[in-house]
Amino acid sequence: MRIYLQLTRSLERLGASFGIAALRISIGIIYLWFGVPKFFPGVSPAEVLASKTVERLTFGVIEGTAASVVTGTLETVLGLLLISGRLVPLTSIGLLAHMAGTFTPLFIFPKETWEGFCIGTLEGQYILKNLVIVAAAFVVIGYSKAHSRPEPAEPAGPAEPAEPAEPAEPAGPGHPEPAGTASAAVDPAASGSVTRHADV
Repeated sequence: MRIYLQLTRSLERLGASFGIAALRISIGIIYLWFGVPKFFPGVSPAEVLASKTVERLTFGVIEGTAASVVTGTLETVLGLLLISGRLVPLTSIGLLAHMAGTFTPLFIFPKETWEGFCIGTLEGQYILKNLVIVAAAFVVIGYSKAHSRPEPAEPAGPAEPAEPAEPAEPAGPGHPEPAGTASAAVDPAASGSVTRHADV
C-alpha cells in the first residue's frame, strides 16, 4: 500500500511538472509522423484520401500530388511548432482548423469512411481518432493562455491610523525655556514706575 501511494504521488508530481509539455510534444511528433511521408508519393497510406479531400475543398484548384504536398507541409510546420513550444496559441488555432478539415471526409466521402451506421472503415477510424488530438489541443491552449495572463495585483489593505502626537512637556526647573522666548509675566512695580515717569 505504501509503495502504491508513493508511486501515485510521484506520477502526480511528474504529471504536474511535465504533463502539458509531454502532451504538446507528443501531438507534434504525431503531426510530423503523418506529414513528412506525404512529401514522397506512394509512401503515406492516407495520401489518396487527403488529396481527394483537399481537391474537393479547394474546388479543384489544388489536386493530385500538389494537394498531398500542401497537406504534408501544413502538418510538418504544425508539428515543428508544437515540439518547439513557440507560438502555442496560434499553432493550436491552426491545428484546430486543420482538424476540422480532416473530419470532412466523413461527410463528403461516406463510402470510403463508413461501413455501416456508426461503424467506420479503416480510413474512418483513422479520422475519428483525431477527436483525442482536438481535446488535447484545447488543454494545451487553455494552459498556455492561463500562464501567459499576468497575475492580478493584491488589493491594498486599509491605511493604518496615524499615531497621535505626544504633548509637549511643560518647562520646569530642570527644563529651562529655549533662548529667545520672552516671559509673559510683567512686574507690577516696574509697570507703576513707568507710569509715574510718564506723568511727570
